[in-house]
Amino acid sequence: MTKVKNNLITTGLSGKLGKQVVFRQWGSETFLAKAPVRSQNSIDSELRIKNKLRFKEASAFAKKAMNDPELKQAYKKKCKARVTAYARAVQDFFNVPSIGEIDLSNYSGETNSFIRVYTTDDFRVNQVKVRIENQQSEAVEAGFAEQEGNTDWWRYIVTEPNLLSTGGKIIVSAYDLPGNEATMVANI
Repeated sequence: MTKVKNNLITTGLSGKLGKQVVFRQWGSETFLAKAPVRSQNSIDSELRIKNKLRFKEASAFAKKAMNDPELKQAYKKKCKARVTAYARAVQDFFNVPSIGEIDLSNYSGETNSFIRVYTTDDFRVNQVKVRIENQQSEAVEAGFAEQEGNTDWWRYIVTEPNLLSTGGKIIVSAYDLPGNEATMVANI
């Protein structure tokens, strides 16, 4: 994309010129680019329809986020150059959080022992759910972890004593603001 500088004729132009050139405005600057070419095969494939629907959902999420002044400001703070808060919210919709580690070093199965989870997201992890299962895959306990200060570590404190036996597992799910979910399992 070419940036137009100090040109009285093209400054402020936007739109298509013929079928070859497009003028675009970003802030107070004018950019010149090659016009996009639409494919002759415009029949929507199943994948394209699915992607359009997903993008509509992303757009609806971003619009809702922009109506919340606090959330809009938070997205704006995470923006790089030439990216709007709306575009950043759309980007967040498409990125799933990741779980880096489930720390069981402080977990004994007794009340007040705890499980730590390290999880990140491109914007913000909203909540972390922990489920403890026995060897028959029955839920022993489940609940939400609390974030440790302003870090990427989350702590789940055990409220019900349970007997540790091999074959059990800890299932952790991390959710971001748009509701994307990442899951990790740790065997006991």
